[in-house]
Amino acid sequence: MRKHFLKILIITLSLLLNSTLASAFDLFNPDRGKPPPPPPKPTTSTFKKPTKPKTKLINPFKARVSKKTSRQKHKPKKLPPQKDFVLQGTSRFGSRRAAVLKGPNNKSFIQYFENNTRTPLKGFEEYYLVSVQAREVQIEYPADFPCHKDKPKKGLRCDKIANGKTVAILNLKRNEALPPPKASPKKTAKKSKVDEQKKRKELYKNFKKRVIKDEDVPAGMRVVRTPFGDRLVPLK
Repeated sequence: MRKHFLKILIITLSLLLNSTLASAFDLFNPDRGKPPPPPPKPTTSTFKKPTKPKTKLINPFKARVSKKTSRQKHKPKKLPPQKDFVLQGTSRFGSRRAAVLKGPNNKSFIQYFENNTRTPLKGFEEYYLVSVQAREVQIEYPADFPCHKDKPKKGLRCDKIANGKTVAILNLKRNEALPPPKASPKKTAKKSKVDEQKKRKELYKNFKKRVIKDEDVPAGMRVVRTPFGDRLVPLK
């Protein structure tokens, strides 16, 4: 009984001591009597995720480059100057055919159609004579210098053939009728005679006169000499 009483006394004294100490410490506390501080508010972030624009932006540089590329793609290729030939005449000697042509240098020349096969033109080796008909010939043009423009006044028409090559079809143009001369008949006749001599001279300028020497005359034959050349005839 005595022990139990002592135990209760000790517990009571301990409680009184703790209460006194707590009051002593609270006496010197500067926040004594103030309400407790409110709890901190939760912070909210103000950062907003950027939204994608509804319309797609156009890159002007890219668009400009694409337009330029498209323009270059459809730009037609500039063709080189075309060399024109003019047909002045055709002839046939048995199976051999020839054409009288005027070249791009405005000079006339005779071109034989050798063995009736594709023949390069004299002075224009990249061009070939491929056909000779009455009043019409065909000239094959090189791939780098195609025939691309018709010239009706010159009797020239362009046409395409196989392998991307082109030909010029030349037709012999008929001379148009000239108006009647206003000069006197004597002057007209004199001028006509001079013109005729010039035409004959031009026609026979490449003609070679045949000359037969006396030592080349065979037995039983004799030489007949003419302005157009010598010929052999049998002795009578």
